[in-house]
Amino acid sequence: WYQRRVREAVVSTQSTGISPTSMIRFVLLATILLFPTALCKQCTLLVVAELNRDNTGPPYSFLATVTDVKEDATLIDVMDFAERQGFTYGASWHSRWGAYIFKVNGVYADHEKRQFWNIMVGLPGEVMKSSPLGASSYKPRDGERVLFRLKTWGDGNDHY
Repeated sequence: WYQRRVREAVVSTQSTGISPTSMIRFVLLATILLFPTALCKQCTLLVVAELNRDNTGPPYSFLATVTDVKEDATLIDVMDFAERQGFTYGASWHSRWGAYIFKVNGVYADHEKRQFWNIMVGLPGEVMKSSPLGASSYKPRDGERVLFRLKTWGDGNDHY
């Protein structure tokens, strides 16, 4: 549909005296202005550094809304983009499992104390749930909130 409309616009420029290049530039600019979410998305990163706090709501120790992220961006891409707003993280890479987040905003998850960064996701109005994939595979939806919560595992309270 889009390509057909561009071709029709180029053909119609011949009768108006507008150059085809100018018309294509106009159509592309109009598309970007009218349909910005087709080209990018927005995500909000939230951090709760208090160990084992079950609440997913405020107060947060960090909050950043990242805009203009590519539509196919993974969570790691969003996290990299958020570094411009002061978000920091540390990750180790496993060839089979991808990135393992061990530090968020200077707070380490102590493996010897069975701590980990639980990643929860959800759109506003939805109950946040643990991400079904890791940070290097999960692709946040447009408008989604991503919460990093410091948790412990294996203590009988493993309700992520």
